[in-house]
Amino acid sequence: MNLRQLEVFQAVMQTGNMSAAARLINITPSAVSKTIAHAELQLGYALFSRARGALLPTPEAQALFTASSQIHSQLDELRRTAHNLRQPEGGLVRLAAIPSVTHEFLPAVLERHAQQSPRVRVEVRTLHQDQMAQALLTRSVDFALGFYDHPHPQLESSILVSGPLFIAVARDIWLRAVRLNRSDPITFLANTPMIQLLGDEPMRQPMAELAQTLGVHTELGIQMQTSQLALALVKRGMGWTVIDFLTARNLDPTAITAVPLRDLPPMALHAYHAANRPPDRHAARMLALLSNVLMQTMARTPSEAATL
Repeated sequence: MNLRQLEVFQAVMQTGNMSAAARLINITPSAVSKTIAHAELQLGYALFSRARGALLPTPEAQALFTASSQIHSQLDELRRTAHNLRQPEGGLVRLAAIPSVTHEFLPAVLERHAQQSPRVRVEVRTLHQDQMAQALLTRSVDFALGFYDHPHPQLESSILVSGPLFIAVARDIWLRAVRLNRSDPITFLANTPMIQLLGDEPMRQPMAELAQTLGVHTELGIQMQTSQLALALVKRGMGWTVIDFLTARNLDPTAITAVPLRDLPPMALHAYHAANRPPDRHAARMLALLSNVLMQTMARTPSEAATL
């Protein structure tokens, strides 16, 4: 079975009929039928049978589909890599970042980049930590931004900046905590619902450690995938969550208070790139700009409860 036959076979198995397979891979139904017929002739056994108008895969086809799926996936990845190697005139920077970076910090970088390099196009993807490696290794992106050192052996990580973690809590709840226990108001949160996070969200582990330290008694029966969604519930007074130092600098201090967590280790923002492909001059220029904006952002003081 050659690669073209494999592609057509996979399309038929995925869609269940010749016409849908033809639409999926942009060829005619007759071409699909002829390719399958040629594959069956070469293999020496049938791949599909028809019963009452339905196309049914044979047991041999089921086994072949399972064995060839990984090869087909690798071919798709190869096509994406080949496509992503093209660079338009004027340059292109492709970057990815976790949600808290794209939402809270990256717009300022993009604004300055547009002013300084108007001919360089930029593509921005919002990805979670576990999606970074594939995007970088297939050259879907030139570099990526995320918290913590990435463990993938084919990626290189470099620290851009680090800063403390914060508790985010509705301002009125924090003011009440200060009135009840000015010397250690954070202990008040042990009886305030904790808004938990899902998946590989970087704040999840620090939250678990903090909850254990505080002896948290209550968890909100809602779990969120990102800190941004959790903050929407914080603003409504439904509980507290843990946020990074960039997010803490973009809160509305009239609604949410950011309480620095001095006892937890600081969190570092990293830039990642494929080890065998360092950022080109356009991506390197954006990284330098990003570092400058980061330093200016860190110079701003978040709304800290310690000032109350």
